[in-house]
Amino acid sequence: MKYLILIAALCLPMAGPAQAQLVGAGEAEDVARELETTQIETGASEADPWEGFNRKMFAVNNTFDRALMVPAAKAYRAVTHKKQRKGIRNFLANLRTPVTLVNDILQGEFGRAGETAGRFVINSTIGFGGMGDPAERLGIEQHSEDFGQTLAVWGVDSGPYVVLPFFGPSTVRDGLGSAADVAADPAIWIRTEPAQYFRYSRTGANLLSTREPLIEPLADIEADSLDFYASIRSFYLQSRKREIANGRTTFDDLPDIGEFEEFDEELE
Repeated sequence: MKYLILIAALCLPMAGPAQAQLVGAGEAEDVARELETTQIETGASEADPWEGFNRKMFAVNNTFDRALMVPAAKAYRAVTHKKQRKGIRNFLANLRTPVTLVNDILQGEFGRAGETAGRFVINSTIGFGGMGDPAERLGIEQHSEDFGQTLAVWGVDSGPYVVLPFFGPSTVRDGLGSAADVAADPAIWIRTEPAQYFRYSRTGANLLSTREPLIEPLADIEADSLDFYASIRSFYLQSRKREIANGRTTFDDLPDIGEFEEFDEELE
């Protein structure tokens, strides 16, 4: 599914509207479980200097999500089996491995880079091109990295929180990082008609496979939250903090993410 051909071609990592753009396709199930179990605090408006603009963009994205993405995700669920959807998520995550590998190396995480390379070799061969995940059964767990995380490790401040039209929640740093990730994707540089169809197809698959497991968790949050926008903002910033930390429970050796110090207390 292509929400805009130009955006789809240039921004393959993006997962659509604000709600769906919380994770990459390979992590959607984990985030769905986390959304169901995590208490989300709403951040102070002082931490969101562009809140007026952001709320308008959030409303636009939410309208798009309700009108197109949710029905499409439900249709996708109806015509596929749970195991098939899991296989597609595995396949899409495997395709993203080169970007993760580059960012592992740029962050100096050479052990994780070795795991990333190992997962790619194992899953691309005995994992039927990535549809299966035998690497995880061998104890090599999946992780993702992007250039926004790399910039954070290098000490670059996040800048203000921003909701981009169709792209969803981000920060200035993460937006720049996404552009770099697109440039690092080998498929973006192949200028043939089959490659163009591949990029469009992969974008559509990413959108649907990311949105589908979040249908109920996000609907519940919207129904129960006093401020859906603030809840999504809080979750996005918390999840980015955890991703940058690579699973560590203390962030003393990592740069702060902008001015969102209130999330440190909840995560430590």
